[in-house]
Amino acid sequence: MAVRRVLQIEDPTDAVVLRAKAKRITSFDQSLAGLVDDMIETMREARGVGIAAPQVGVSRRVVVIEEPAQYEEDEETGERTEIAPAVLYVMVNPEIVKASEETHMLQEGCLSMPGRYTKVPRNKWVTIKYYDLKGREQRLRHIPAEDYKVGHIAQHEFDHLDGIMFTDRMTEESKLVDYRKESESARLKRRGLLARKKRPDPELESESAANE
Repeated sequence: MAVRRVLQIEDPTDAVVLRAKAKRITSFDQSLAGLVDDMIETMREARGVGIAAPQVGVSRRVVVIEEPAQYEEDEETGERTEIAPAVLYVMVNPEIVKASEETHMLQEGCLSMPGRYTKVPRNKWVTIKYYDLKGREQRLRHIPAEDYKVGHIAQHEFDHLDGIMFTDRMTEESKLVDYRKESESARLKRRGLLARKKRPDPELESESAANE
C-alpha cells in the first residue's frame, strides 16, 4: 500500500481530473485491488472518512468509505469508550438506486478543498447498489444519511465520480467557512478542547468527520 497525493481543486491540472466524469470499472483484477489499498491508506493518512478514485488521480468509479467509530464520553473525566467500531466499505461502480424526496442540511468538507466547510442538502436516506472487489453485486437498502454515516458520506463521494464538488451543492442556506488561516489555539477554542483536562487523542478529535 502507498499514500498517494490528493488532488486539489485549485490546481488547474488537478481540476481537469476532479471535474471529469469517471469511467466504469470493467476488470476486477489485482490492479483494482492495489488502487483500493492505496485509497484506504491515503484516506486514513489524511484523516478522512471517504475518498473517491478521481481524488488520487484515477478517473474510475471507485470509492472507499470508513464510517467513523462511535464513542461514549465520560462527563467527569472526558475519557472516551468505543461503543461501535469503524466500518470500512469498498464500492465499485456504485449508484444510488432509490432516495428519499426529503432532504436535510449536513456539514461537509473535502480532502480536495481542505479547511473549508459548509452545509449542503442531502437526501435523508438512500439505497445503494455497488460491486465488491470480486465483482459481486451488493446493496445497502434504505440507509439513513445522518452526520457522517455511510448514507451521508456516499452521497458526497458519488458526486466526485461525476465531477461535482460539495460546494456545487450550496444553497441560499449554505455559508462557506474557511479555516485555512486559523491558528491552532483558535481551532482548539472553537472546538471546545482547551478546557479538556486530558490531551485529546488526535485521531478522535481531528476534523476528519467533515473531510471526504
